[in-house]
Amino acid sequence: MHLYFVIFKNKKDNDYRLFSNHIFDDEKKAEYFGKKSMKRGFEHKVIEYNSDNVNKYWSDNIWVKDEKER
Repeated sequence: MHLYFVIFKNKKDNDYRLFSNHIFDDEKKAEYFGKKSMKRGFEHKVIEYNSDNVNKYWSDNIWVKDEKER
């Protein structure tokens, strides 16, 4: 069984960031969520929830860092 989460980025930026903490068990549901939640001028990507992606996008997220500093 695979789990997925959605990351977003502004089309002007190079780096994707985590938008929400929703985790999906179906890639199609994650894709649907990404399309419906995306702001204008943004793009999304559905990626697998694994340790590499969690460390890259979830743990190193700027919002998480801000919360740790408080």
